[in-house]
Amino acid sequence: MERSVQNVRRGPINPFIDWGFKYVFGREENKDLLVGFLNLLLEPDVAIQDIRYLNTELLGDSPDLKRCVVDVLATDEDGNRYLIEMQNASDRSMRQRLVYYACRLIDQMSQHSQDWDYGQIKRVYAICLMNYTYEKNPMLRNDFQLRSPDGSRLFSDLLTIIPLQLPCIKARSVAECRKSYEVLLFLLQAMNKRMTTKEELLAEVNGMNLPEQMKETFRRVINTVESELTAEQWRDYELALDKYQRTMSEYRTAREEGREAGREEGREEGRKQGRTERAREIAKALKNRGVDIDLISDSTGLSKDEILAL
Repeated sequence: MERSVQNVRRGPINPFIDWGFKYVFGREENKDLLVGFLNLLLEPDVAIQDIRYLNTELLGDSPDLKRCVVDVLATDEDGNRYLIEMQNASDRSMRQRLVYYACRLIDQMSQHSQDWDYGQIKRVYAICLMNYTYEKNPMLRNDFQLRSPDGSRLFSDLLTIIPLQLPCIKARSVAECRKSYEVLLFLLQAMNKRMTTKEELLAEVNGMNLPEQMKETFRRVINTVESELTAEQWRDYELALDKYQRTMSEYRTAREEGREAGREEGREEGRKQGRTERAREIAKALKNRGVDIDLISDSTGLSKDEILAL
């Protein structure tokens, strides 16, 4: 039975809010998109063929452990695990949180039985798409592993953390993207910002000199971002979008208030410095006239040492 037109809404949806990201990459019917994303990002020696979604709540042995819920969590056929987070508002503790999440995943691999050993630990990848930058000279991508301080010696490849700072994407078209995974991120960003139409993006992808399987992943992502949603799905999406917009509004307000407080503090500091400088000028003039140092100190508020140093 065909769905009623009244019960269907067409996107595009925002793929950078939790609901939208999970709709594109976190559903069983779209797991080929997650496989494609991971292969583009990680470029493994042997391509990932299949994944299985896991419970996104990281449970621990103790009820006292902090409850952790991530956006997308999956494992491949070899037991490696992939944790993917979408983060829009700046979070100073995000990097620490990624480390904590990854360690919880490693801990979950333990079967807590006598025949389990540490050699059974599989790789964990903690990937975070950040709609902000967290460093002074940001790069789109940095991979972090357990290495020697100079980076020349790898201690272990069991843990890889990959922050993706999305504002670093400066490409204005698919052709300007330097890496295949950057193409995928650009497509998501372009549709989110309405930089171009779905048809124009599809035409760009079709014209790329890339393997057909890779182009099909890009086409599927584009079509999924702008696809038909049931009335219930659209309601859930709008609720998630409203929550996202309120959160970002509060974040921008707090940031602007912080900046204004900083500007006011700077203005007050400037006024204070101006008053001090004026007091020094007066003290110097009085000192040159032979006025008593104690009297100058009482008049200007400067210490005797400050006056003698003028």
